[in-house]
Amino acid sequence: MNFTQFLLILNARKWIILGVLLLTVAVTAGVSLWLPKEYTAATTLIIDSKSKDPFTGQLFPSQMFPGYMATQVDVIKSSQVAQKVVRDLKLADAPGTREQFVEATEGKGTVEQWLGALLLKKLDVEPSRESSVISVAFSGTDPQFAAAMANAFAKTYIETSLELRLTPARQTAAW
Repeated sequence: MNFTQFLLILNARKWIILGVLLLTVAVTAGVSLWLPKEYTAATTLIIDSKSKDPFTGQLFPSQMFPGYMATQVDVIKSSQVAQKVVRDLKLADAPGTREQFVEATEGKGTVEQWLGALLLKKLDVEPSRESSVISVAFSGTDPQFAAAMANAFAKTYIETSLELRLTPARQTAAW
């Protein structure tokens, strides 16, 4: 088969090709109009990766700890941080939340745990390559809610990180 024969085959089947193309475009447009809009809000955090030895006071660079950024990502994605976000924003007090909780879990666990797990499903935390920046993104159908959640997770992470650093210092001072 040469190139001229190939073009003749395409010309003979042009209506089938155009029909499949139009059908694909129509189905894609219909599905995109039918599905609810999804908004993603993102915030970035710069991680201060220097830590002090509580006994000598020397600074340790984060390069000495290869899993440092992965640990910080795990802290942001932890259920403790998610439940603190739920408590800080009083999401459990919203009307209808208790009924949805009982319906979904049959009353097992707490509302904060259930809401925290739901929030974590829509949270995406990505460390940047070769830098100390972490991106925290939250997806939702309401853009203001998504932005509030991304900012709340960032704020709660900062508070939790500070608490995790101060607790050993307080214990060291007590000794």
